[in-house]
Amino acid sequence: MPRSNYNINNRTMRTETMNQSPPHHSKTLFEKDGVSLVATILSSSSTSDDDDHDGIILTLYLHRHTEKNVINPTMISLLVQALHVIDTHPLLSHTNNKSLIITGIDHDDLKICKFFGNGLDLEWMMKASNNQSNTNGGAAAAAAVSAATKNENPTSRMIEMFNSQVLAKILTLPFRTVAAINGHCIGAGLFLALACDYRFMRTERGYIQWPEARLGMRLTKGFAELSKDKISDYAVLREGLLTAKRYTSREALAAGIIDGEYPLEELYSAAFRFAVEGLPESSDNPLEYFDPKAYTEMKMEIWCTSYRALKFGKVSDLPHSRI
Repeated sequence: MPRSNYNINNRTMRTETMNQSPPHHSKTLFEKDGVSLVATILSSSSTSDDDDHDGIILTLYLHRHTEKNVINPTMISLLVQALHVIDTHPLLSHTNNKSLIITGIDHDDLKICKFFGNGLDLEWMMKASNNQSNTNGGAAAAAAVSAATKNENPTSRMIEMFNSQVLAKILTLPFRTVAAINGHCIGAGLFLALACDYRFMRTERGYIQWPEARLGMRLTKGFAELSKDKISDYAVLREGLLTAKRYTSREALAAGIIDGEYPLEELYSAAFRFAVEGLPESSDNPLEYFDPKAYTEMKMEIWCTSYRALKFGKVSDLPHSRI
């Protein structure tokens, strides 16, 4: 059964209503190398005029399934391009009434949706550090991160770009953001989900994990501050970080890491409905004098420490430093 810390659709969350949604049509605004941005345009009228709508739900799809949606320079570049489209596309720049969903769900083939994000690309990190030893992937990647904390190298530049241009951006977008976690959500994949305002996760398969302790890595400042800002329970933070515990959806919900759990077949529609209800002009809870600049600034104020660490921090910053 679906479970959530939020009540959707006028205080109820009945499974039979999950597939209902307002009349809409969709447009693909960006599509490249397995990453796409789709705008679902809600409209209660019969007109196809995109300027006459009741809100726009954006979905950022991560479909680099053969790579398990790992974070590497290619993925980061694609995410940056998609986020740029959100900032500049004419359809979006003329309205404040929008929300964003980030997911790895493939509506055409749910069976391949095993990963939301499988962390940093360890293979790329090994190659970038010119590690030709027989050391196993995790240890070699840990060595690459360790080296990155001491001086600038390809791994440090990759992490800093991910932090400053992707995570800091998503953290402070001027509208509701929802991660629909369709499978394993590990390391950098988890940080991508934590950058969103809300997190829904599939049941039955997949887990959430901070793997750094298992891999012999430190977090680095940006990832550490984001974790602390988004996980309010110290006991959960301690358990997750210091034991590298793997959380099922039920455990993650109980721990407050996620806000709801659903069978995979219902996950996207649950996230979609929640995104609709978060539109600034929502009929249920309209924000009458909504200002996107003030909304972004409010997010900066709420998560100031993690925003500063992500936006301006360096991988080489000392563990005890203040950004």
